[in-house]
Amino acid sequence: MDLAAAPAATATATVQWSGGEAWLVSLRLGADDVALLDLVRGATRTGIDCPLGWPAAFVDFLDRQRRGAVRLDEVDSVPARRAIVYRRTDLVCLAGGDRPLSVAADRIAHPALRAAGLLAVLAGQGVDVNRAGHGAVVETYPAAALRRWGLPSRTYKRAANGPARRLLVDGLLTAVPWLEVGRADRELLERSDDALDAVICALVARASLLGAVREPAPADADLAAVEGWIAVPTGRLGDLASPRPAAS
Repeated sequence: MDLAAAPAATATATVQWSGGEAWLVSLRLGADDVALLDLVRGATRTGIDCPLGWPAAFVDFLDRQRRGAVRLDEVDSVPARRAIVYRRTDLVCLAGGDRPLSVAADRIAHPALRAAGLLAVLAGQGVDVNRAGHGAVVETYPAAALRRWGLPSRTYKRAANGPARRLLVDGLLTAVPWLEVGRADRELLERSDDALDAVICALVARASLLGAVREPAPADADLAAVEGWIAVPTGRLGDLASPRPAAS
């Protein structure tokens, strides 16, 4: 699920797995909340390209700001502000060379607000939406996944980068010969970076089910359950076609 602030730019992909083969059974651009809720309920695990929580330090900061209890030294430098606006998982990604957006200080907060509402509905229906990625959903970061898989992770966004995106789609599908993708779906992947990100999210969800993603350190487990945790793949893309049946 490549979650945007509004349905028009929200893309979803469903991959069905059986033995060592997989099929892209659904690829959709323009998904509303009803479709997204149905997607999560119908899948074993759903990868969501969107922060699933806010930094605990930021939430605490807002509470103290409201009460007039903020200190100047908390915000008088970039490092001080970074400690407030980045989650623990963001800092881990930054240390590894990735560049996640801050949900507390960037426009990605708009999709995150939508995600919070969706997760609240699912939780009310009894769906396990553990933010650390051990339930029905897992937070994804397509650029980080592509980088770990040795594929281009930048310059494929937006219409102007169509040629680079077509090369990326070709490289991705060459690396996963066991994934069946129809012609119309391939054309959509080449045309829409949102659709392409949705497929990457589905592949990361598979990696998460197989235990092939970076887990929070024991000391970060409680924080990850509140702030969310980005599932960055640790294995090879080709290894996702294991004999274990699953849907993502």
